[in-house]
Amino acid sequence: MGPNWVAFKTLFTSLDLDVVVPDPTNREAIKIGVKYSPEFVCFPFKATLGDFVSAIKKGADTLVMAIDCGPCRFGFYHAVQERLLHDMGYKNVSVIPLDQADLLEFKWVKTLQDLSGRRDLFIYSKFVKAVIFFLKKAKLLNDIQTAEGVFRAYERNQGDTTRIFNDMLLKLDEANTLSELRNFKKVIKEDFNNLDIDKSRSPLRVGLSGEIHISLEPYVNLDIRRKLGEMGVEIHQSLSLYDWVVHKFHLNYHRKWLEHLSHPYLPMDIGGECVWVLGEYIDKAKAGFDGFVHEYPFTCMPEVTARTIITNKLKKIYDLPIIYFSFDEHADAEGGFRTRIEAFVDLITDRRKQEIMKNAKFQANDNKKIYPHYGDNFYNECTQLLHT
Repeated sequence: MGPNWVAFKTLFTSLDLDVVVPDPTNREAIKIGVKYSPEFVCFPFKATLGDFVSAIKKGADTLVMAIDCGPCRFGFYHAVQERLLHDMGYKNVSVIPLDQADLLEFKWVKTLQDLSGRRDLFIYSKFVKAVIFFLKKAKLLNDIQTAEGVFRAYERNQGDTTRIFNDMLLKLDEANTLSELRNFKKVIKEDFNNLDIDKSRSPLRVGLSGEIHISLEPYVNLDIRRKLGEMGVEIHQSLSLYDWVVHKFHLNYHRKWLEHLSHPYLPMDIGGECVWVLGEYIDKAKAGFDGFVHEYPFTCMPEVTARTIITNKLKKIYDLPIIYFSFDEHADAEGGFRTRIEAFVDLITDRRKQEIMKNAKFQANDNKKIYPHYGDNFYNECTQLLHT
């Protein structure tokens, strides 16, 4: 899932396992996944199957795939993918399911122990270190994503933020001591603070949400975060690997708030990110955002349900402009995709201008919209860097 290989890699290398990082998701991987997958299965299934083949060709013999409970087809990925890989001729490859339905049940502990192949007391200290390093890197990846979403909207030289983001991933991958990880947030702020930025800009604020794999893997979502950022849009995306793991430990109070907001419209979890997408839409509307992007795999029932509820109910109440993108192997028409994004940005730009014209406070603020306080502590630290 995009940059999150950094956290997963450290989880297994800390257990003295040899890790094979597949090539970044690419057209060849998608072609393989599409060729051997059931036609109407969700797009992340096809993408991850192709990624598995990439890893196998680089020498991997054991693959780990998370599983979940509930109505989402994600819970069946590992079993079907293992069978397909055997049918493709990779007979000696095994797919290990990593249960993350409820991390407090600690089934994942046994999985990691089995993968390590050791039961001695010394392995437990390594296990604790692996989990701590994984969580710390996942949190830092979340912070890097936050900074990227903010700073790209202000960059003078297009591509500078992307370069810093990619360099940051390599630095985080090489940071393998607790002292380095404790100080890494400072590294993030220093590197992004070196950007040549235009402080006079007043970027549009857009929330981005949807199915987790589509949202976090830039190849399958056609790098929508970068494209919007380079159009001068400040991206707010709370969904991340860290956000998901904390939720599975029942400690994600932001998600509980989103569930509270969405409860009148959907009082149960029907799979995917449906409940939280509804909550995100309401939350961003209340925070005065200019727009919202909902991205999901074609044929994904939970996300289609979210789209229907937003279109038929929530948009009439909260009136936050929204654009939907459903992705599959055919969603690579770069021209049409970019045209839709540009039209959406033009629409919300004109809408904000109308808001400013009708509000004396905004006019007195140099014709800039005043947004309510929003974002976590690290986001606030990034905005302070921008304006000092």
